[in-house]
This record gives sequence, C-alpha cells and structure tokens, in this order.
Amino acid sequence: MSHRLSDFLDTVSTWSRAMQWAFWAAVLTVAFLVWDSTVAEIGANWSAKADSIESQIAEINRPNNLTSSVKKTIRSFGDVELPREKSNGATAMTDAVHAILKSNAVRNDEYTRTKSSKMRSGSLPGIAGAGKVIEQVIGDIRFEATQENVLKVISQLESSPWIDAVSDVRLAKQDGRMIRVDLAVEAWVVASSTRRGGR
Repeated sequence: MSHRLSDFLDTVSTWSRAMQWAFWAAVLTVAFLVWDSTVAEIGANWSAKADSIESQIAEINRPNNLTSSVKKTIRSFGDVELPREKSNGATAMTDAVHAILKSNAVRNDEYTRTKSSKMRSGSLPGIAGAGKVIEQVIGDIRFEATQENVLKVISQLESSPWIDAVSDVRLAKQDGRMIRVDLAVEAWVVASSTRRGGR
C-alpha cells in the first residue's frame, strides 16, 4: 500500500506546478468536507449536550424564589398529598370532613360517600404504578350555616390535604341568615386494576 502511494506521489510530482496545486487543493477540499460532515458534527453535538447539561445544573442550583401568586396559591389550597391507597384515602377524607364540620358552627349536617369512579386513562401519569389505577372517591355534604361559616367550611375543605377537589356547590337561602349548602368532595386514591371474582 505504501509502495503504491509512493509511486502515485512520484507521478504527481511530474505534473506541472498548476496541476499539482489544483490536485492538492481538491484533496484538501474533499478532506475538509469529510471532516466537516463527521468530526465537526460530532463535536457540535457534544458541545450542545454539554451546554444542555450545564444549563440543567444551573437550573437545579438556582435558588427557588416563589412568586407572590404561587405563595398565595399554596396558602389557599394547602399542602398537596400524593394519592393514598383507596381504603386509607377514603377514611382520611371522611375523617377530615367530620372534623371540619365539627369545628364550625353548622347544623343539620350530613355526609355520605356516594361512589368511586376510575379517572381517565393518563390521569396523574407515573403515580399509579403497574396493576393500579387512579380513582375518585366522591362524597356528598349537606349542612346549614351563616354566610360567614359557609365560606369558612368551604375554604377548609379546599385547604385539606385529604380532599383533592370540591365541586357541585349549590346554595339555597333558608330562614333568617342561614344558607343551605350541598356540595361534593373528592379524594384521589390508588386502587387495584385487577378484577375480582373472574377466572
């Protein structure tokens, strides 16, 4: 191989100076194009990845300054809990509802767990795990209270870490200053996706 290359270079040396310059210019151009399409591209990709990693590290190390709106939201809605196992989540919601109703001036209060339903596929991705689904445990609450106490109860229900949603709020004026309230609360829980009783 080296002998052939030596013979070829000897042949090139016999060419005129103009042809030699044109030949070596063509060789260098081809070599540059090959380098640019392979080595330079790999280097650029590495550089881009390094820049991306560096920016991610900078983002992680950056102080977590919460805006006033985020802080207000946290104060309004309270702590967030991941979905619990179904039995624990349902019990915790029931206990929270009774504690909130008991701590406020309400009357004729009722709480009934009405149903459980599976949430849409893709809800809370990565939380359920294999063989599990996310379900909504729903309960209905009815009570009577003054306007001030109605607002307190609803605020505490929304702020409870054991209650994930408050919906279907309906108000009806009663005698005097009392207001009748009907609403639904939800706890999002993890349940087994396997069916029982079938073979």
